[in-house]
Amino acid sequence: MRTLLVAAGGGGDAVGAMLIRRLLGYDARERALISTCAWERLRIDPVPGPRSRGDFVGLRAVAGVRAEIGPSSDTLPAGRSVLPRLAGDINARLFVHDFAGGAVGLAHQLRSLAQALDAQSLTVVDVGGDVIARGNEPRLLSPLADSLTLAASLQTDMPVRLAILGPGVDGELTAGEVTQSLERLNAERIGAVTPSDVGTLSEVLAWHPTEATTLAAAAALGHRGTVDMRRGLDPVPVTDDSASVWCVEAPAIEDFPLAAALIHTHSLQAAEEIMRNVAVDELDYERRRSTQRSLQRSEPLSSHLEASRRRGASMITTRRLLEASNAELPNFEQARLSGLGLWDLGELAAAFARVAE
Repeated sequence: MRTLLVAAGGGGDAVGAMLIRRLLGYDARERALISTCAWERLRIDPVPGPRSRGDFVGLRAVAGVRAEIGPSSDTLPAGRSVLPRLAGDINARLFVHDFAGGAVGLAHQLRSLAQALDAQSLTVVDVGGDVIARGNEPRLLSPLADSLTLAASLQTDMPVRLAILGPGVDGELTAGEVTQSLERLNAERIGAVTPSDVGTLSEVLAWHPTEATTLAAAAALGHRGTVDMRRGLDPVPVTDDSASVWCVEAPAIEDFPLAAALIHTHSLQAAEEIMRNVAVDELDYERRRSTQRSLQRSEPLSSHLEASRRRGASMITTRRLLEASNAELPNFEQARLSGLGLWDLGELAAAFARVAE
């Protein structure tokens, strides 16, 4: 049965969907069909929040609707999305959906796109597992996109399954919280990402800013330790389970309270207001950060590395390095792990010490 892969939270989940295609039973030689929102972090796109289809130029029409991203597509202003580059680097047709019409509007977008592509089912892919959050988890940071996407998918009147890659690798819910919830949902652990799976996406993982999917890929390649990542959270463990993949067949909306709260929304604003009351709204955080960026002071990168190691981290993501230092990275490729956006803190510290001598 032909399926449309739906990235729950954006481009990182789209990369994750490609990483787990084999485990989901798809032929890697065939072009995947992936729909994703366009929500970049502020370092890439200083405009807070997700972009709409109307913010893009160069989208290809699907059944008369501009939705398919190509390598020459772009945003206005230009260069505010990595999706066009991703579209050129993966064996997939990549489509963009948006949240302007809330869960109800997104359900219509997904249903119409699936029908135009002759897809008979949806597979919602979330890396990390915060899509199953209940709203009271202390480290929950970004439930809006995931919950809206799941709510929309479950009202398309199409068969839906939910796939989770790498419980806890997004640094929000812990791996234990995710796996316990998955077991309550009667989810099945269908396997784990392998080095061969990672190899098919090595070029993408070398440049893409995703942190969560990078951690899952690192686990598949045998790296173990703890990672300093987004917003200075407690270091996130990379374990044997960080590359595991779980599936919930025919998820029920009542088992996902955040998605259930959003299911009747007709606008992003309405979804935001609900999320503020039941969990946390990451758009508010981005708006605050956007106004503060000009006032931020960068610290010496070596100082940040020392502080990161004191907090118990053994690795650090590229995105965290860039956001923490507000500077470009030095050319210390010997400290980079397997060509990923992940760095060995000990090797980085040693490299800085050699330069200082």
